[in-house]
Amino acid sequence: MHTKVAPTHGPNVSAEPMDVLRAFLRAYWLRPENALWMALRSQALDGCAIARPSLDLSCGDGVFSFIHAGGRFDDDFDVFTSVAALDRVHQEHADMFDYVGHGYDPVAVRRPEASIDVGTDLKPSLIAKAKRLDFYGQVVEHDNNTPLPFTDESFQTAYCNSAYWVPKIDLFLSELRRVVRSTGRVVLHVKLDSMRAYTLARHRDVLGDAFLDTIGRGRIESWPTLASRSQWESRFARAGLVVEDVSEIATRTHSHLWDIGLRPLAPLLARMANALDIETRRSIKCDWVNLLGGLLQPICSRNIDLFGSTAEPAELQYLLRPSG
Repeated sequence: MHTKVAPTHGPNVSAEPMDVLRAFLRAYWLRPENALWMALRSQALDGCAIARPSLDLSCGDGVFSFIHAGGRFDDDFDVFTSVAALDRVHQEHADMFDYVGHGYDPVAVRRPEASIDVGTDLKPSLIAKAKRLDFYGQVVEHDNNTPLPFTDESFQTAYCNSAYWVPKIDLFLSELRRVVRSTGRVVLHVKLDSMRAYTLARHRDVLGDAFLDTIGRGRIESWPTLASRSQWESRFARAGLVVEDVSEIATRTHSHLWDIGLRPLAPLLARMANALDIETRRSIKCDWVNLLGGLLQPICSRNIDLFGSTAEPAELQYLLRPSG
């Protein structure tokens, strides 16, 4: 089955929050904290029309954008069905998702309401996974630290949720400005450096290096351009991008939950789940999603903060337009 051709201005997806959360939980069930964060991102994106031609930068395996656009997968599919290097995740910080098996088969029970014209990512295995979704018109291997391989004003919308991973951030933002049309928009999800305070790292003297290294796996250190809100907005201005709208995606409450989550256990859980027969795996996953869906539902809202005082959010969505 081929992806439906969406109109020039694709519809905003407006599914019930619980349905969206459960869809992400079914795909990311062994990392429920990631499922929650992606559901929050999807809520924020609901307010943005992804007009075509569209570009999804650092799309990874494409599962996030596929679900956000209204796609739903068969219960037997999830991102843990094709993983590798599980014995090297903790010691070497290996990416267990940087692998695609011959049997990788993301079966959809519902196609997205809109497709995306181009998806890019640095890792060939993730590009291969994204291609199998039949959701992107084209997938391109690309390093965001180099000029984008597209002509000027190629896209009406460019979306990226990984800008804080890019060391050459000024180049990257300038390239976004170049490839987006004068009437177009750039949608960025950016983490703020306030997240540094929303972790257990401040308790290193009590918890010790081994504890923090196990739960952290160097993730914050791998975000070289994590910055404050004012720093992000200065970068946008330098690149010729004007802030049209900004909205909160995740609070410090979400960040504290995400700080630990099931990250340390995920490789072991994946090994265990993938050793089960299909029916047993399906049954356990169903119960798992039902339980976690109920637990996470009360906090699956972008403005939930269980702390008393006000604080900077952990992640923001920026809607940007070219200046001039």
